[in-house]
Amino acid sequence: MAKNKIKSDPQNVRKHDARNKQVIFDSLKELGAGRSILIDAADTAVAGNGVLEQAEKLGIPIRVVESDGSELIAVKRVDLTPDDPKRKALAIADNRAGDLSAFDEEGLAKLISECGDLAAKVGFDSAELEKMALSVADDLPEQPVDPDAPEVPFAEELLEKHNYIVLFYDNDVDWLQALTLFDIRSVRDSGARPGYERRGVGRVIRGADAINRITGGAR
Repeated sequence: MAKNKIKSDPQNVRKHDARNKQVIFDSLKELGAGRSILIDAADTAVAGNGVLEQAEKLGIPIRVVESDGSELIAVKRVDLTPDDPKRKALAIADNRAGDLSAFDEEGLAKLISECGDLAAKVGFDSAELEKMALSVADDLPEQPVDPDAPEVPFAEELLEKHNYIVLFYDNDVDWLQALTLFDIRSVRDSGARPGYERRGVGRVIRGADAINRITGGAR
């Protein structure tokens, strides 16, 4: 039995709607506990927050197995045989419960940016990180705009008369942070042929706007 109460992760970026919670609840009630959950040294859930919530509702006792991560801990269900219908149902329900949950993209982007060098090991490539950051930026509160401006703005143009610097990012995490910090969104190419539209990341931004975002407007 767990000596201390296990706490849900306040930074959990996985969302569980009512249907997802019901699938987990029914699986635990009818099929029993399957895979284990993961907690940290402070007894806070790292993985399995949805399962923890429903197990507590059902009053299922929790046994803690301590580990330093150097071993893979397998849960052996001695009551399940290869041909047992319950075993087959549990295998499906376990995977289906994962399908029915989803990421909170804003929270996920923030969490990835806090992973440092390990961010490259969490399973998202640069294109996915960029898409995520743009999605988060598009969900930010609307700012006052010119009523005549297009719904999707045109990209800024870099002209010969402008002073400029070039920033480059050699890792996906810094790029994700830059997209969020500078509020870089999807824009339209003003040079596209009439009748055609091209969209992409707005890679040219006004220097004054960048300074305001960095300083919080204190200049």
